[in-house]
Amino acid sequence: MKCLQVTQLVSQSHERKLKFNEKCGVMVHLVICPQCRHFKQNCQQMSEIMKKFANEE
Repeated sequence: MKCLQVTQLVSQSHERKLKFNEKCGVMVHLVICPQCRHFKQNCQQMSEIMKKFANEE
């Protein structure tokens, strides 16, 4: 799986449940790609921040 595919799936994972094969592909890629791991961490942090703002309103 390429970085572009992984970043798209990571983004989509916040809106829908990934299929088993998508999830496995992402997990394998994240083991070997530090840039995509960093992207995933940033997405998780942004999601948490957005949830906090939504709860405050």
